[in-house]
Amino acid sequence: MKKLFFILTLLLAIGGYFLDFDYRREDENKELNICSSMGKDITELLIKDFSKRSKVKVNISYLPGGTYEARKEFLEKQKIDCWLGGTSEEYFMAEEEGLLRRYVAKESYKVPAVLRNRRGDWTALYLSYVAVLSNKNNLREAGIYAPTTWEEFLDASFKDKLVFPNPQIGGVAYGMLTGIWQLNGKTAALEYAAKLNAQNPLLVDSFNEAVDLVYNGHRTSTIVPLDYGLFLESKHNHLFTTVPKDANRNVLTGVAILKKADSVNKAEKFIDYLMSDESVTTLASSGYYYMWHVKNYNDSAERTRIVGKVQVPIDDLGWSSTYKNEVIRQWQEAKLPLDKDEQK
Repeated sequence: MKKLFFILTLLLAIGGYFLDFDYRREDENKELNICSSMGKDITELLIKDFSKRSKVKVNISYLPGGTYEARKEFLEKQKIDCWLGGTSEEYFMAEEEGLLRRYVAKESYKVPAVLRNRRGDWTALYLSYVAVLSNKNNLREAGIYAPTTWEEFLDASFKDKLVFPNPQIGGVAYGMLTGIWQLNGKTAALEYAAKLNAQNPLLVDSFNEAVDLVYNGHRTSTIVPLDYGLFLESKHNHLFTTVPKDANRNVLTGVAILKKADSVNKAEKFIDYLMSDESVTTLASSGYYYMWHVKNYNDSAERTRIVGKVQVPIDDLGWSSTYKNEVIRQWQEAKLPLDKDEQK
């Protein structure tokens, strides 16, 4: 009996080996299809370095802007193995809807628990914060300093001078709302939203449009990811970036494998590359000094020097993802004085 059991186990093991071998051999003949939410320059830099090291041919497409629903439709229709550059809320919703394939990267253990998905639904890569990008000429003319708290946006000098990307596009545009809400509670958040709405901020459909308006002096300030703000500041002397300290967000950018992926093994190799020291070095040596990798979170003296002590919540992604539309609606419709129903 024991002998029979041993033979059956051996046959199953051999069969599994050959099945796995055939699967991997089939995968070797396929190209890797990546869809990126990140900028073209940084995407191509990472892909070029990965392809050079791995000898894998990669095809790149770019996820269009807009709501999560529109981006999800694009991901479902196109031939895509890996989604690079999504946000934590987007990945949470994608996993809930069964779009993602789990994979725990080899170096995930180096990432603080608060910054990673332990099940491997998606992999956090880069950490940023919500930052304020301001036009120094406008600030000087108004006789005010660049904001370092959200309360400073309520100064009379900012009335009709603020521009915000539509929070429906996610990222820091939505992170501002949820950071303030989670740290201060609903009532305080909506009281602040009502005061901010009274400043008559302009709402636009893209980060680029908001940045252009500040760059040209048509508006004084907007919100951007900190790494992007610091990059713009380094290129343009009349722009200045600050970090609101009173309520912020850990703004995470990551990568995930789609459930429908054909080149699974290549997708896993790509994620392991993104988590490696090689990718971190490639970014830094190419001028992306402020793309802080999550695995170096505890050792980033440069980040601490620039950001200082900021108040960030432990994110409730179930809340911020599932109730996104309702949170945005209440924020945008808040007016003073709040009625009793709004304060509940």
